[in-house]
Amino acid sequence: MNLMTASNQWATRPSDERFLSLGGLRSAVQARKYDSIELNKTLSELQLHPLDGEIVLRDGFEDTRLTHWAFGQLARLAKAPAGYLRTLPPELAVIPLSWSMDKAGDYPGKVLLHEPPRADSPADRTARAITSQSYGRIWDIDVVQALEANIDQDVWKVPSASYASSDPLKATTLYASDRDIFVFLVNEDHEIEVPGSNGTDVLYRGFFAANSETGSKTFSLQTFLYRYICDNRIVWGAQEITELRIRHSSGGPGRFVREAEPFLRRYLEAGTGPVVEQIEAAQAKEVATSEEKTVEWLRGKGFTQGLALTAARKAKEEDGNPRSVWNLVQALTSQAQQTQHTDERVAIEAKAGKLMAAVS
Repeated sequence: MNLMTASNQWATRPSDERFLSLGGLRSAVQARKYDSIELNKTLSELQLHPLDGEIVLRDGFEDTRLTHWAFGQLARLAKAPAGYLRTLPPELAVIPLSWSMDKAGDYPGKVLLHEPPRADSPADRTARAITSQSYGRIWDIDVVQALEANIDQDVWKVPSASYASSDPLKATTLYASDRDIFVFLVNEDHEIEVPGSNGTDVLYRGFFAANSETGSKTFSLQTFLYRYICDNRIVWGAQEITELRIRHSSGGPGRFVREAEPFLRRYLEAGTGPVVEQIEAAQAKEVATSEEKTVEWLRGKGFTQGLALTAARKAKEEDGNPRSVWNLVQALTSQAQQTQHTDERVAIEAKAGKLMAAVS
């Protein structure tokens, strides 16, 4: 299967959101955290006013402007229609939004303020996020520092591209906006030779890491094997996809400390030998002697009847034994990527990953 995640990032990120090194990315998000402060406020305590064509926070916030993202969050918390409010002049929009916030009363909110040194105007002070107080913030800098502490940057690099030397900023896969970060690194120096039905298949290792300290996405760390990556950052022939996701709930920061770095270290330290052995074992292990019994076997592993039948049939399209654990995992993962709902996709991928783990 092919992964489009990095390609979508590559196609949409402006130049000021692109970084040439993890060190440069770290400096940007570290400064951002250093200049940020979290304040717990009820919605009724937040006072809005129109100013210079914008809606700003006042009364204790010294005319702090709302980012587009924070305005949408505030409207959602107040149960007001953000899309409609954005069509109104600020002088009008502030009236129904303030009424909705007063109606919400003591709803506990959390405001993430960004105020650089010597900020003296609303353009300098911003509310980057307004969430509930139960929001557990995983800071972008913590994610970047965890990556730096565990990877060898002489081995794990931005994927090669034909234009990398002439336009490195275009080629990079290290991104950060005022809303989120995304990191895509690969190990192109160590091939993994996997025997297949048509000879040796050469694979490489890569991973995505993504986070948002403003609440636009969960923390995720996705590892995979792949055949190659083209200039527009499509990951071709992705296999063995595993993913750790941590929601920004009250327990999220604690889970990040306990689970994220160990998950990454296990992947980085595994080397290529165990990966090859596990794939060979999965290719060799036949789970049943017919399609019907294959479906029954998958049902016993917790997959639905419909998904089990689809996987059993899709596995025939892969090289090798259609009833091997390897082919079935590829079929299940491919089907998961076509699932629109994230929770459902992650659940399928997790169950498929357990099939591979069971082989070893």
